[in-house]
Amino acid sequence: MAKTLLLIEDDKILLNMYQKLLVNHGYDVHTAMDGEEGLKKSLAEHPDLILLDIRMPKMDGMTMLKLLRQDPWGKDAKVIILTNLDPLGTILQGVVKDNPTYYLIKASTKFEDVLEKIREILEKPEQNAEPQ
Repeated sequence: MAKTLLLIEDDKILLNMYQKLLVNHGYDVHTAMDGEEGLKKSLAEHPDLILLDIRMPKMDGMTMLKLLRQDPWGKDAKVIILTNLDPLGTILQGVVKDNPTYYLIKASTKFEDVLEKIREILEKPEQNAEPQ
């Protein structure tokens, strides 16, 4: 059975590109275009992994992650932050306290690197409990 990913991204071009590439690699990919929709789908569908952008309309990724972590299922959900925010910036440092599984910077990360990190997290979940 294919692993389910929830891709939460407001850039429609990136959303479609990642969705196609991930489906072609055997994943069942669901999508949301803002944090509000992403939170609803996360809590309803319980995906194996969430790919989450930070800057989005309606509800940003920081707020979504904070609310997700308040849910009994969501407190342990695997989340990769996929953003263009500087990892040393105060916004992203605020996200780290909500315990993402990992974060990647879109502008400097190739699709192959994203795919590798997804596989690593889904195949070895116990070894990736702490943000890196």
